[in-house]
Amino acid sequence: MDFKEMMENFKKENGEIPKPLELLGQLDESLVVNHMTDMKFTYSKEAIPQKYKVLIALSAAIALGSQPCILNYTMRAKLAGASIQEIMEAFAIAKFSKAGTTLSSSLPALEWLVNNK
Repeated sequence: MDFKEMMENFKKENGEIPKPLELLGQLDESLVVNHMTDMKFTYSKEAIPQKYKVLIALSAAIALGSQPCILNYTMRAKLAGASIQEIMEAFAIAKFSKAGTTLSSSLPALEWLVNNK
């Protein structure tokens, strides 16, 4: 499948093409084809139902702070059958996960403060 077919299929399945993919495609179509091939491979696995894969991806996008991906995966989650409550729970999981990383990343500073009261 070539670049244009991939983009048409993505738009049909997801409603729109994320702006970063669109712009990247204008610069180097092969990078988008590679990314889309990886996505297709990942989503072709069957151990985790599609709805849950999208909710996992949504939580990761939130924790990483990728605004285009957050919107994309929110829309995809709805299309995959996720309820608003499930999507909000994915947001809560991401918020908690991100808070955990800020706490653990602060370990050296916290140790220093405890030892230098």
